[in-house]
Amino acid sequence: MVRKTAVTSRHATGSGLKGRRLLALLLLSTVFGGVLPFNGHEAYAQQAANEAVSFRIPAQPLSSAIDAFIRQSGWQISYSSALVRGKMSPGVNGNIAPRSALQRLVAGTGISVSIAGAGSAALVDLPGVAVSIPDDGAIVLDPIVIQSSGESAWGAVPGIVATRSATGTKTDAPLIEVPQSISVIAADEIRQRGAESVKDAVRYSAGVGAGGASSSLRSFDNIEVRGFAPTPLYLDGTYLPYIGDSGGSPQIDPYLLERVEVLKGPSSVLYGQNYPGGMVNMVSKRPTETPLREVIVGSGSHDRAYAAFDFSGPVPRSRDFSFRFTGVATRTGTNIDYTNEKRVMIAPSLTWKPQDGTELTILTHFQKDSGRPDYRPLPYVGTVVSSPLGYIDKDFFSGELDYNNYDRKQSVIGYDFRHEFSDRLSLHHSAKYIYVDDSYKTFFSNGYVTTDGVTDYTMLNRNAYDYASKNTVFAADTNLQLNLKAGEVEHNAIVGVDYKWFKNDYWGYYGWGNTPISITNPQYGTFNRPVLGARWDNRISQLGFYAQDQIKWDKWVLTLGGRYDIARQEDHDTMNSVETEKTNREFTYRAGLTYLFDNGLAPYASYATSFMPYSGFDGNQNPFKPTTGQQYEIGVKYQPAGQNAFISLSAYDLKQQNVPSWDQLGVAHQTGEIHVRGVELEAKATLLDSLDIIAAASYTDSVYSETEDDTQGNKVRYMPPVSASLWAKYNFHTGPFAGLGVGAGVRYSGSGYGDDANSFKYPSYTVFDANLSYEFGSRNPDLDGLLLNVTATNLFDRRYVSGCSYLNGCFYGQGRTIAANLNYRF
Repeated sequence: MVRKTAVTSRHATGSGLKGRRLLALLLLSTVFGGVLPFNGHEAYAQQAANEAVSFRIPAQPLSSAIDAFIRQSGWQISYSSALVRGKMSPGVNGNIAPRSALQRLVAGTGISVSIAGAGSAALVDLPGVAVSIPDDGAIVLDPIVIQSSGESAWGAVPGIVATRSATGTKTDAPLIEVPQSISVIAADEIRQRGAESVKDAVRYSAGVGAGGASSSLRSFDNIEVRGFAPTPLYLDGTYLPYIGDSGGSPQIDPYLLERVEVLKGPSSVLYGQNYPGGMVNMVSKRPTETPLREVIVGSGSHDRAYAAFDFSGPVPRSRDFSFRFTGVATRTGTNIDYTNEKRVMIAPSLTWKPQDGTELTILTHFQKDSGRPDYRPLPYVGTVVSSPLGYIDKDFFSGELDYNNYDRKQSVIGYDFRHEFSDRLSLHHSAKYIYVDDSYKTFFSNGYVTTDGVTDYTMLNRNAYDYASKNTVFAADTNLQLNLKAGEVEHNAIVGVDYKWFKNDYWGYYGWGNTPISITNPQYGTFNRPVLGARWDNRISQLGFYAQDQIKWDKWVLTLGGRYDIARQEDHDTMNSVETEKTNREFTYRAGLTYLFDNGLAPYASYATSFMPYSGFDGNQNPFKPTTGQQYEIGVKYQPAGQNAFISLSAYDLKQQNVPSWDQLGVAHQTGEIHVRGVELEAKATLLDSLDIIAAASYTDSVYSETEDDTQGNKVRYMPPVSASLWAKYNFHTGPFAGLGVGAGVRYSGSGYGDDANSFKYPSYTVFDANLSYEFGSRNPDLDGLLLNVTATNLFDRRYVSGCSYLNGCFYGQGRTIAANLNYRF
């Protein structure tokens, strides 16, 4: 898809009659630009129009043919949506000047091509141009649609291939110029694959994992990147609270997002305290100036019921305001007996643009989740290998119907302000308040019941848990961006300050040695409720000062960044009346160099550092120092000119120091180190405007390189070294199958170790996914905008173990899940 921007009578500068007349003249010059003699402008446009481009556009509806032309040429096309409705294009193939190619696309439709400037044109039906002059003298035109292949780092991605990102630089930067690997999952890709969580969205990304306990904990987005977990989650650059498997984490519905971006490797230089593996940043949908209306209803496996809506556009009778209102309501069971999930979410937002270069956006969302979960770690014997009684059923429920429960209420209120003082200097300021109140009750199975050395493979031991937490985050970020040119050297520099305050109130109720349960004939209703075992009130604050410069000279791009953080941590163990406080001051930095070849290749090399405060004390009662991380990365990115494709290949060497390690006497030492080396390949492309391809492969060698026990040199548990995936979808534009889309995917995860001692491994697995879609408007113009999208995860319903974290902690992967959504855009 391409971004569409409606041109209305809103003026850029000035007000009243003068502004409206100016806008009208500008619009007329766009429509008739190929006719009016603008001398130098015309010559420049003529030169651009005559440069040959390789086109592969089959015969198809004219609207989709224009989409293909925009993607393959990079041109901007203006036209009335009514003008092209119902018309067919004969297509165009070969190395042809864009101007000629566009004329061939509209041949026989009664539409004329008007070249408006370098790389832009208008489609017009001159006798049908409606121009009227009201009493106030303003010229009012019929609505015109401007389609462009342009992309904003904070906006929608045209199709599945992103070319820009703000996560890696805090600026709207081309991905090819960022000297670190970044995976961008666009809203179109999320829709294609039917991802219903951010965890699902990143499944086809290189170096990213969401298996094992992460696949079982459906209420949280636990993600591993480059061998490290948990991966910090951010929403529009703001840290989301997380305290691990104890809950307290918001979960962002992917329907709320334009894109999900995974920055791999240390990210402290821009965001402060973080684990060295990387981070995930989610980019919210924002108000649009083009009217957008979508409603969705859906059904599927496990009694799924789904509804969503998304409305956006200018506020009626207002020139300066636009809005967006998004919502989701869903209810579904899961592949585990008796479990279910429910969600209601609304997200109103508002943008105010009082003048060119000034914009204030208020972003909010409010969400309530509830249901009956089952965390369900299961023994190695009975899942990976058969017990004497066979395998445990993958739909087995190990909890209690009257106990297992999940409830979460989350709120996000924030704003984003941007102001351009000039073409060179701009200000960006944002702030968010995030609140999460949740309660998570479940049973953890703990191996088979053993009596006098005899194991009963029909009965599982259980422990009861009740986690309750209230988490609050306030964060603000302000930076100045300066663009300047000194001779042949260009600078894109930012300097900023950010502040983060995080409060965690936690209650933990534990019921060790609870009633066992039969796996062959479970009887529910007999259990002991847990008692309070932990209560704390923790606070973390961070004040950071950062600076970065992206320096361009000829084809070289040098990225330099540094940051100084003051991080304060207060831990209040209210049950044991213990309070600790500590302040850490850390400097982190990044340096990267990229070379841009004319053919779209961009080799790069970078070095980056990170830090993360760590709670607790060593054997001498000294507070733990922050863990630190360093990464060397080399790679090459490829963005072929004139093609809708992006490919990246990277190799890295990553270390984390100051990792706590315990000796044989149980004494803690902060001398541990984890060493990760890996290679990642990722490619996304749309070929011939019909075939979407997503491919990823990674090798991760993660080792305990320094420890105080006998695990030194062992592989890190829970981290499969090899993974690969491939997704392809073909969309038919012509012929008897016009409007049909067929997609299929395969995911492979290699075998990994299930404990630190490397005493056992869980096996590799391969699963298949699928997609079918149909655009009803391809056959009947009256049904334009109606789309049926059907997705299947684990199509063949394979029983597999997605990972083990200890001998009695193995987790089944998700069974076959089918979802069907009917989307209507109008």
